[in-house]
Amino acid sequence: MGHKIYLCATEYPRKEDTLKLVGIDVENSLDGFVKALGRDQILPFFGVYQRMVYSYFFTRKLINLYKLDFVVVTGASAIIPGSMTSSRTIVYVHYPVDLEVIQKRYLETHKLKRLYIKPWRYITENLDYFKSSTILTNSNYTKQEIKKAWDVNATVIYPPCPQYSFPLSEKCKQNNLVSCLGRFTPEKNYETIIEIAKKMPDITFELIGGVTRDKLQYFLRLKNSAPDNVNFYANATIDQKKGILNKSKVMLHGFIGEHFGIALIEAMSAGIIPVAHNSGAAKIDNIVSEEFRYNNQKEAISFIEKALLTWNPREAERLRQYATKFSSEEFYKNFEKFILAWRSKNDL
Repeated sequence: MGHKIYLCATEYPRKEDTLKLVGIDVENSLDGFVKALGRDQILPFFGVYQRMVYSYFFTRKLINLYKLDFVVVTGASAIIPGSMTSSRTIVYVHYPVDLEVIQKRYLETHKLKRLYIKPWRYITENLDYFKSSTILTNSNYTKQEIKKAWDVNATVIYPPCPQYSFPLSEKCKQNNLVSCLGRFTPEKNYETIIEIAKKMPDITFELIGGVTRDKLQYFLRLKNSAPDNVNFYANATIDQKKGILNKSKVMLHGFIGEHFGIALIEAMSAGIIPVAHNSGAAKIDNIVSEEFRYNNQKEAISFIEKALLTWNPREAERLRQYATKFSSEEFYKNFEKFILAWRSKNDL
């Protein structure tokens, strides 16, 4: 698009690191960088408030240092400096609330947590400047949630998803391999995946996901509770992930109310049948076929067994073709088209 790109993030995306982890080079696209504090660098109890405050100062530094024409915010609710008016701000909303703060199961048993988040919810629900910006989002499901939470409209631009082209020969040799892909965090509902694995002892479950320092204890609890047919791959490289996906026929996804589900598209691109909860974008955007969307553990087990039995190369190729609708090329094309129209409308 001919734009210079400046990034504010917790880590500088060095080429060798991003190629190893996700197979792409981000560093080559950047013209400048401002480092923000990571979650493990702030006090845990007041973390959500600190992140909100820090977002203001780091964004202000980015704006002042590089004299930006407009800013695209991709994180959680942020306080944007007044120098960057709402007409010059795009917010790509992954979800209108922070899941770590409002986990229902946690709130039901922790009165102190409810008191802790009350001011936060008031602030985020009344960030009128944030909500008066141009809102993009990742799915029609999230678009509905944004409308419910903020009473504003959003434009859906599906996120870019990895695409794979390795041959299907390795899958044909495998019979009982189920992969699971996603960060090791409570909202991904790995506890349910572990319980399902216990009831399917003849199936091997390969769990691939990133682990941050603040989620290490959660990850260790999962490992300690897992049966012998579950293998963990923490912070796997792109090659390790490809190796597992290359042999998998089915992917089990545990997130209830998945906002979009890049892992689901990743699975399909790898020729894998996704089995996901009957909610979120998997349902509203029809990301996952209805015959493989479960409502409870019993259905999940039944659908996994069905998917393993019915997998075939023709179906795998159909899934791969469907996944191309969410490729990086499609994202860039849709995003560029939107930005050009938006800049013209706002005379930027």
